[in-house]
Amino acid sequence: MRTCDLCGSTKFKKLPFYYEFESQKLQGTQCQSCDLMFLDPQPTPVQLERLYGKDYFTERPNYDRTQQEVVFIEEGQKRDVLNQVRPDKFTNYILAKYPGRKFRYLEVGCGPGYTLKSLQALGWETHGLEISEHAAEFARRELQLPVVTGNIETTEDFHENQFDLAYMGDVLEHLLSPSATLAKFHRILSNDGLLVLALPATLNLPTVRLGFAAYGLLGKERKMDIPPYHLFEFTPATITKMLKKQGFEVVELLNPVKPPKNIRLGGSMVEKVGKLAGQYPTYYLNKVTGRFGDRMFVVARNVKAA
Repeated sequence: MRTCDLCGSTKFKKLPFYYEFESQKLQGTQCQSCDLMFLDPQPTPVQLERLYGKDYFTERPNYDRTQQEVVFIEEGQKRDVLNQVRPDKFTNYILAKYPGRKFRYLEVGCGPGYTLKSLQALGWETHGLEISEHAAEFARRELQLPVVTGNIETTEDFHENQFDLAYMGDVLEHLLSPSATLAKFHRILSNDGLLVLALPATLNLPTVRLGFAAYGLLGKERKMDIPPYHLFEFTPATITKMLKKQGFEVVELLNPVKPPKNIRLGGSMVEKVGKLAGQYPTYYLNKVTGRFGDRMFVVARNVKAA
């Protein structure tokens, strides 16, 4: 019998959406005890290997409407460019909060390793974990980086207290057991070490909640038109509960929302218009309150017993 990955409950309710994958229906589901949302059943490990083949990293459609093409591996990068830290939310945050500090750093889902290489230039001890053999091999061969090919859920390549900073961007929601993964970070991070997570919070949007309510009243379900990449869906409340249960204290949780021009417009014309109409007030409400966003940036401190 399936149990909730956060609280262990077996009491669930169906949500009005589902995926079809390899002739199987994967139902959106919510725990009635802690509100964690997930797919039930989930793809098997073998199915996940097929889902995340090389095509996922090289030919997967880009769902951000502001970008037409994303090059995952940029062949022929110049060395001087690789030594320049690429600005993003993670590097901007850490370099601003901890200027000059040299971390023992692990990036899970490091791709071809460009960020790792740039942080090495700052004197950081950098390590990477990447599920794509294609990307990990590029990082090892071209950039001479210590990148392990593997899955954070199954790898045994890292030891207790090995790191004092770890980052996982858009990975946690793809895993079979996020709780077990956070427990592993609790072990391999030092006391007071930092875990930084970036993850979606799409089902946290007021428009999505209203849509669920409408579908529920009509007795309808929506078949999702993309593969089931997200096995779990988090909100600020559920990720905070899960981190606390696994020995972390949330230091900061930012919950921004995408500008309306960036959102993915799937579904019927009515759904597209509804998404846009709802995203504008949500966007400005988020600017005022910092809540109801569709993204999360979470910084958590590891707390180990004395």
